[in-house]
Amino acid sequence: MNRLDRTCRLGFSVVLLVLASGCGYRSMLAAPRALPTDRGGDRVVGNPADGSPLRVSVISLRNDSPEPWLDRIVTDAMRREIGARGSFDFVNDPERADLVLRGRIRPLEIHSRSFSRFVAALEYGLTLRLDLEVVLEAGQVVRLDPKMLSESDVYLASADLEITRSNRLEVLRRLSDLLASRVADSIELIERPIPDRAEGGGG
Repeated sequence: MNRLDRTCRLGFSVVLLVLASGCGYRSMLAAPRALPTDRGGDRVVGNPADGSPLRVSVISLRNDSPEPWLDRIVTDAMRREIGARGSFDFVNDPERADLVLRGRIRPLEIHSRSFSRFVAALEYGLTLRLDLEVVLEAGQVVRLDPKMLSESDVYLASADLEITRSNRLEVLRRLSDLLASRVADSIELIERPIPDRAEGGGG
């Protein structure tokens, strides 16, 4: 699948996610954030149109796979990607965030892809799947499209188990970076205010 197809699929998934939230849905990700009150007692709020970055926190993912440290690999990939985006301000404390990303790593799917003449596996296919949701500042929870959070690759086997493990970890890191990029893209898309259908007379 080429890059254009992936981008189209991502955009379509986000649109479905927004529509599934029901008639009259309005994105809260770009809602003004509360700031300290001024001397007159009036609350000063930020303006989402001023270009200020959205504060995002990523809670360490639960690891339901047998691969040790995979939770750290995937979580770090998410944090790096979000921290690298100019539209986001990564924060460690979820209490200070406008949006909190959380979820789990599903059990890995590993299967043999090719064999030698001695019926020894030479290549393995691996699929990394995540279940993720975002908690908005107002408390709503939005689940990200699981189809977008699944990706596969292959790695080579070796008679040396450490080499096989190293090859598998390399693939997992690559898949983690890819999924992290998709997640950041999704947050950037659904962060934009969505017009309330009620305003246009829809129901």
